Amino acid sequence: MVFIHVLRHDCHIQENETLWRNGRGFIVKDLPWTEKRLREIPPFEFENWAVIALGGITNKAQVGDKGIDGRVYLVSAMPEKTGEAAGELGFMDVWYPVQVKQTDKAGRQDIDAFETAMNRAKRSKGLFVAFDYTRDALQEIQQFFTREHKVIVPLSVAEILSGDIAEKLV
Repeated sequence: MVFIHVLRHDCHIQENETLWRNGRGFIVKDLPWTEKRLREIPPFEFENWAVIALGGITNKAQVGDKGIDGRVYLVSAMPEKTGEAAGELGFMDVWYPVQVKQTDKAGRQDIDAFETAMNRAKRSKGLFVAFDYTRDALQEIQQFFTREHKVIVPLSVAEILSGDIAEKLV
């Protein structure tokens, strides 16, 4: 999980219940830690897990979401000055859509549908989560960038579980 990786390696905070009780550490409970367990949970729970693991906010409506399962808001978009005059809520329009498929290999049709959702939402970058991707799906992601100069970042569940995705999110 991204947050756990950041807490451990970047913030140097220990996963320790005693420290947590004193407000100086953290603990993680009841999270699915394996790909096997993630394959077994219901699809909407899997969507929520993936979006939250990326630091995003899940959609309240899971049916009829128009191809976007969640949003990741950028910390860098937060204004330095606060208050209404500073456009305090203007940063809320800076977000990446997230699409999640609980499938072994997301295919070209899945990517095509997400491209449509990104275009409808006027987004230039989006995150796609699946266990793996077909060659056609990865080719379509490259063609979408070439054709429309928009980025889809394919993330695997294994990458998210390992915490090795920070470089891909920049």
